[in-house]
Amino acid sequence: MKKALKVLLASTCASLLFAGCSTSNSSPDSSLDGSTNTGSPKSEISTYAGFNDCAAVLDWTQAEMLKRVGPYGLETYPYMYANWRSGGFEGDMAASTEAPAAEDSSSGADFAPMPGTSTTNTQEVDVDEGDIVETDGRYVYSIIDHRIRSVDIDNAVLLSEIDLPQGDSQMVLSGDHLIVATMTWTNSADTIVSHFVISDGSLELTRRDHLEGSLVSVRAVNGQVHIVLNSSFVNRVNFVSPRDGSQDSLDAAEKKNIEVVNALVIDDFVPRTFEEGPKGTWGTKSPAIDCANLGYPTQFSGWGVTWVASIDMTTSVEVPTGTIGILAQSTSSYTSTESLYISTTRWDDAVYEEYVPTRQEPPYTDIHAFTFSDDASDLTYVASGRVVGTLLNSYSMSEYQGVLRVATTSYDYDFGGGQDNGVHILQVSDTTLEEIGSVNGMGRGETIQGVRFDGPRGYVVTFRQVDPLYVLDLSDPAAPELVGELKVPGYSTYLKPIDGDRVITVGMSGTETGQITGAQVSVFDVSDPSNPLQVATAEIAQWSEATSDPHAFLWWPETGQIVVPKEMVCKEFGGSGCESAVVLKLEGTTLTEQGRLFQWFPIRRAVIAQNQLVTVSAGGTTVNQLSDLAEISDTRFDIPGTDAEDNLP
Repeated sequence: MKKALKVLLASTCASLLFAGCSTSNSSPDSSLDGSTNTGSPKSEISTYAGFNDCAAVLDWTQAEMLKRVGPYGLETYPYMYANWRSGGFEGDMAASTEAPAAEDSSSGADFAPMPGTSTTNTQEVDVDEGDIVETDGRYVYSIIDHRIRSVDIDNAVLLSEIDLPQGDSQMVLSGDHLIVATMTWTNSADTIVSHFVISDGSLELTRRDHLEGSLVSVRAVNGQVHIVLNSSFVNRVNFVSPRDGSQDSLDAAEKKNIEVVNALVIDDFVPRTFEEGPKGTWGTKSPAIDCANLGYPTQFSGWGVTWVASIDMTTSVEVPTGTIGILAQSTSSYTSTESLYISTTRWDDAVYEEYVPTRQEPPYTDIHAFTFSDDASDLTYVASGRVVGTLLNSYSMSEYQGVLRVATTSYDYDFGGGQDNGVHILQVSDTTLEEIGSVNGMGRGETIQGVRFDGPRGYVVTFRQVDPLYVLDLSDPAAPELVGELKVPGYSTYLKPIDGDRVITVGMSGTETGQITGAQVSVFDVSDPSNPLQVATAEIAQWSEATSDPHAFLWWPETGQIVVPKEMVCKEFGGSGCESAVVLKLEGTTLTEQGRLFQWFPIRRAVIAQNQLVTVSAGGTTVNQLSDLAEISDTRFDIPGTDAEDNLP
């Protein structure tokens, strides 16, 4: 959002935050032919209200539970409790790397990579995203197979190799600070945050914290890391189940569960944190976020807390701080340089009649907007809104010139109903994200497979048998238009607009009947948005990680090169390895294959460092020339379970 808008909204919402917000209902007509609509979905918009203290958090949560508690606990979760009663955040955890005491280190606020160096492939400029590879141009850091490594590519030397907790990890880099977030699962989610300080490329672990919740996203803005988590507290409540199906047993179990709810205390709800000391020792568990920083949606949106833990990487203070939280289960989040948006789906309290669920209306998504302070360290609630349908991922949202664009797939639960896809334009009005325009009717009966917003344009891909690419003119937020459409076999999952006139896509090729035949890179000419053209394709493999994770895609505009990983193919032993990445070159609308890259393990990422191509796998880091892909150096990693006799050529 614009700076002036931020100041106005921050002052307006500060007085309303704890009083809650309200809005009126509106009922727009639904359009399925690409026409423009304005207004909000028919159902009442879920707004956000803040809590004054922990007593208010407890009162609200108990009241919502008492509406839904039954003989099996909360009726929406009768089947989960047997598996979620113990372990997880409070259960046994394997001892991990020793964490020495923290030391002061220099600021990472003015970090900039060396010239001729790429950054992580991100959705928004100046918003870093958690990934498994980072580089500053001289050193390459990678996380593969639960190990973090650093390599000096100038000298082809492995500098650090440190075990991480078991789980899915991603990191962000800022100057001489590196944050790794690892999501682990036992019976519930525990996100472990490891803080490393870098000295000449070598890594030193200075602090490790456990945060209760599953990992939604890791984003860094202006030296501030914001980790979005989902913490479900239902596993911490000791509900009972009936001994049998008799009415007496059901009544007794329900009575006991009501007593359980009434006996709950605030510590049963608030996400917790603790520091992991040397050799895996645990510090004291404490609330991860103040109750005064929590709020709730006025439409119930699930059990748990979606919250943000923030870390200031510009100072030596490394402790994650809970900045904001909402008592709801989030479906996805989106971060710009100005704002953070959390989306939730209103809880579907289905009505059961003779075991047949009936739903009163199609699903919709609530979106809650928070704005950053000028240094991006703090978050303040701004407004809430609603769109019909569900989101694909974070790429479904985009902030541009004071408005939020949201792409959704909506469903009709009536017999014979189907899907519809649309883009909705939301703008802040008081404390409401008001829908001021929309375009619907894209790919009726299909679902969104890929979406990308590029300034005043939007691109949406849907699929059932063929791949319709839709081009949207969003220059007038109140009157968005569907201006172009092209149907081709297959579908695209990742879209990379370049130059305003071309779009590179990664997806799956297919036949006219919808049969998928392999992974494909395509180029579309959108210089005339009303007449998009597919001008080039390259079938690269049977599968590519880039079809599901945009971080695996590399586009280097200086040379027009595209690098995409693929499944590993080994032709013969004793050569230069097995091919597991493809290098393409785009010149105008001509796409040619420059060559294939080889390592002994699947290549996961490619980056540019000092105008050299660097690829990373579990087996090592290889540096190649950009001009002819000739190998410059190869740094091998120690592979667990192997010895010197097992070394590959």
